[in-house]
Amino acid sequence: MGWRAIVVAAAFVVAGCSGFTATDGPEAVTPAPVPEQPTGPAAVPGLTTDGIASPDALARAHRRSLYDRSYTLTVRWTVGAREGVTRLAVEDERRYRYRSEQMGGGYSDRMFVDGATRYNRYRRPLGVKFVRGQSAPARDRFGHVTARLVRSFLPAGPAAIEPHPDGYELVVRRAPDGFDRVDRYVVRAVVAPSGFVRSFVVSYRNTERNATAYHRFRYADVGETAVERPSWVRERWPEATRRGTATTTPYDSG
Repeated sequence: MGWRAIVVAAAFVVAGCSGFTATDGPEAVTPAPVPEQPTGPAAVPGLTTDGIASPDALARAHRRSLYDRSYTLTVRWTVGAREGVTRLAVEDERRYRYRSEQMGGGYSDRMFVDGATRYNRYRRPLGVKFVRGQSAPARDRFGHVTARLVRSFLPAGPAAIEPHPDGYELVVRRAPDGFDRVDRYVVRAVVAPSGFVRSFVVSYRNTERNATAYHRFRYADVGETAVERPSWVRERWPEATRRGTATTTPYDSG
């Protein structure tokens, strides 16, 4: 065997041994490709670049975004000749104020929560009723309200989505499945990248009753809302503490 053959044979053996040794040790791992992260509207829970993939996912993200956050919420509704307005100011989960009124009917509800105690005042055509009892966190009592509006009135499918200073503005001009005998259906919403729905407006006409319906909510003073004790609480319960026993009084005139 010539020296070249010996060198080639030796090289083959060395290469084989090297290959065996490498196989016996730690395997070389090829890094898996990193999935490309969605950007733009597609990064918002429940949205795509050109529409709504899941109203339910958006509603859940919106509800989560309200936890442990101060805000002032206004909800307005009109159905035919009836209309009402609700205002909720949340400083934290255990300190908030609520007021709801139905226009023209003499009905209004007010609530103030401070720590473990809830104070209520109900105004009816017969008079005023006061109640004091145990409170619940703001998220448990009211967290579902606006999330339900998003889930109920926002249809899945294509939508016009444009950039907005607070995130994105959505416009949809069709009703969700199951909305019968309606036309002129329009939804406009402003959604933050987190899924927080800052404002929401839906309007449509019931063709059977020829009545227009309008629902709107809007958040303001997010992270900056402070709540003061109302005068009606100070007057009715001057001795009020941070924990009350549920009591009621008959309707008072006025």
